[in-house]
Amino acid sequence: MSSYFSRMTSYHPYHPVDINLSGKYVENSSSPSTLIITFGTTWAFLLGATLFAVRRFYPRLSIKDQGLVLWFILTGSIHIFFEGYFVYNHARMASMTDFFGQLWKEYALSDSRYMSSNSFLLTIETWTILWGPLSYLTAIYITTNSHFRHAVQALVSTGELYGNLLYLVTSLLDEYVTGKRYYRPEPLYFWVYFVLMNSIWLFVPGFALFDSIVASAKSFEYSDPPIEKRTKKNKDDGSKKEKDYRKVPASQESDTRSRRGKAKSYNDDYSG
Repeated sequence: MSSYFSRMTSYHPYHPVDINLSGKYVENSSSPSTLIITFGTTWAFLLGATLFAVRRFYPRLSIKDQGLVLWFILTGSIHIFFEGYFVYNHARMASMTDFFGQLWKEYALSDSRYMSSNSFLLTIETWTILWGPLSYLTAIYITTNSHFRHAVQALVSTGELYGNLLYLVTSLLDEYVTGKRYYRPEPLYFWVYFVLMNSIWLFVPGFALFDSIVASAKSFEYSDPPIEKRTKKNKDDGSKKEKDYRKVPASQESDTRSRRGKAKSYNDDYSG
């Protein structure tokens, strides 16, 4: 175990200070602003290219659906590439010096569990990678108006909501119960990195899940109306059939009267 984790005796910027880092800590060579701008520019380029393709090949998509396509492409890419990077390199994260490695070390200032191969984070991030391909599939289903669209969209959104809530709550609960704090005291790391950035994965999946629930409810309403509506409809149909059954056509009624007249005349003649 000592070869897997190394207890740091030299300086590192993470909290708590006695954390067991995964590998020997190497300070970032890029500034936080450089990392964030580069990261944001990369995703902005991806989203711009996606939006261009959507409007070029699927111009009839609503603004809401265009936004959801962008979201699922973005979140799918982050799940596969960024979070997949952590899962693959978790045992040496503190010593990583490439772009994603430095990004993770910067973000870990708000949650140092990423620097210690925390078992919960490793489990949930590994599971999260599954949402990547399913997010891409959801984007495809939206553009093709597939009948499977809302089932997969609800599945992915529920998974993201559940995983993110567990992630946030476990960190805050550790601080509340044991007093162990995983973020640095500066407001930037808690309110911007930890709260603001992760809240995106609460509100957007929440909206996407609500969208799928509403669409599914409307679909069932059309195909299988509520019992009270079906009962009323059956009563109305029964009353109509009964009226139709009792109603005698005019031609049939005339023939009946003619037969009755002939029978009466025959009876009168016979009686005479």
